[in-house]
Amino acid sequence: MAKINVILRKEDLEPSFLHDKVAVVIDVLFATSSIVTALNQGATDVYPVLNQQMALETVRGFAKDSFVLSGEQHLRSIVGFSAYTPLALSRQSLRGRSLVYATTNGTVALRQADSAAQVYAAALLNAPAVVNQLQQHEEQTLVLICSGSAGRVNLEDLYLAGYLIEQLSTQRSGGWQLTDTCQIALAVYRQYETPEHCLRQSQLGRALSLTDMNEEISYSARLGSIDLVPKFKGASLQVA
Repeated sequence: MAKINVILRKEDLEPSFLHDKVAVVIDVLFATSSIVTALNQGATDVYPVLNQQMALETVRGFAKDSFVLSGEQHLRSIVGFSAYTPLALSRQSLRGRSLVYATTNGTVALRQADSAAQVYAAALLNAPAVVNQLQQHEEQTLVLICSGSAGRVNLEDLYLAGYLIEQLSTQRSGGWQLTDTCQIALAVYRQYETPEHCLRQSQLGRALSLTDMNEEISYSARLGSIDLVPKFKGASLQVA
């Protein structure tokens, strides 16, 4: 029987564990939500990088005006880079350009996951599309990687992991072998009536609600509003 595993935070990820598995990286607030949005806005691809320095090294040799630099460090926008949140990014001129994107957690998790056989990025925005994509991997072990924040487990990432497990289990008659961390994610998912309720109850969501991020939180909670799945192809994420 195929197995699903949940990694509660990126710090618990052992890259060698992934080599023959399918990885799904989750960072709802906001990295994977922003990546999904950028591709939906017509970006050709997204390069997830670790930090500002790596972003600048990545675009060395890129044609002028062929890319957009975006990112944050500990929720502070990187000086000289475009905004990093999904709605703000959607207002950039992304069509036909590469997004080079640095964040504290989500893009780090994506880079750590690149040893997997396949790597996808999941947000609430594209969660049903991710479920459909994962139907192609019913004979492989799935590893849902919650990015977390600064070593902490994030409620909203676990919620999405629980949604994916619930939907995958419903659609597969033979079922999946679920680890204990899958059961934790399912319990979190079943606790909340709506995605936005969960996001606003989370520690990060509560903190962001006190800033000008209210609209970004509501947008990131729009389950299934985008029908595409980012997949690692070489060094960048592209539409699968």
